[in-house]
Amino acid sequence: MEIRKLQLIGGSSYMVSLPKSWIAANSLKKGDELILHVDVNHIRIHPKNVNSSTKGRIKLSRCDYSFLRRFIHSLYIQGLDEIVVEGDFNSCSITRVSDVARNLMGMEIIDAREDRIVLKCIAEASLDEVMNRFAQIVSNMFQLVKRGLKKRDSREFRDIIKLERDADRLYMLAVRKMNKMLRELSCPTNWDELRFVLGVRTVSKHMEDIADLVYSFSTKASANPEGFSTYVPDVTEAKRLFENAYQSYVNSDVSLAEETIHAAEQLQKVASGEMLCISMQIRGIGEIAFNKAVREATTFD
Repeated sequence: MEIRKLQLIGGSSYMVSLPKSWIAANSLKKGDELILHVDVNHIRIHPKNVNSSTKGRIKLSRCDYSFLRRFIHSLYIQGLDEIVVEGDFNSCSITRVSDVARNLMGMEIIDAREDRIVLKCIAEASLDEVMNRFAQIVSNMFQLVKRGLKKRDSREFRDIIKLERDADRLYMLAVRKMNKMLRELSCPTNWDELRFVLGVRTVSKHMEDIADLVYSFSTKASANPEGFSTYVPDVTEAKRLFENAYQSYVNSDVSLAEETIHAAEQLQKVASGEMLCISMQIRGIGEIAFNKAVREATTFD
């Protein structure tokens, strides 16, 4: 039996620490959820274990829309909180899975690659997962614009509006999760967590603005793909810089952040309209990434 003292935190909340050995034995980490069974005289605590029954992984040999829709619906009604679908996916099949996910209440694609697509219950998705998917969508928007301009075909721009709506939804979800994290901060002097939330909040706003600008640009380009074909180099460079800016933020890479800031400044000098505004937003992400990297590498006495 162990005896631990009850502590008062922030003037209104009470806390008791848990044994480190118990945390390690249950493979728990910061942010994991615990289930409390509260009776009058005692509380029982155990980890919320969702791994064995609420995750499903399947490898597909076919990716036509009707099969994907029926298959994912079948997995969804089984009560799974996370669905990992492995296969050979292209941008078209990823778009089709996105269409399916939009009709499943509470489910969201949080990772989409050529070899796998992950759908997850939004209540279970972490802030990092939401932000990573958000970045994937913005990058895909750039890719669709680039492809439409190269082919000079307005039909290539049709899916951008869907991605822009997805970006808006993920932005709102990210803000919701950030606000929840702020409410759960029990001590106002926990500056590391506070800085993290504020940094993500600013980066997510830059990304939402970029998505809006790419959509605005694509609307004009789809009406005149021939006339906008000269923008291919700018779109290509903006896509590269956005991906570098986000990676420099995630990885706290000061060198990549500095390189991105400088390249975005160069793009600003030659770009105009939406592309000019996009380069400014990318530079903003790069500056946040630079400051984050410097702060994390600095030892304060």
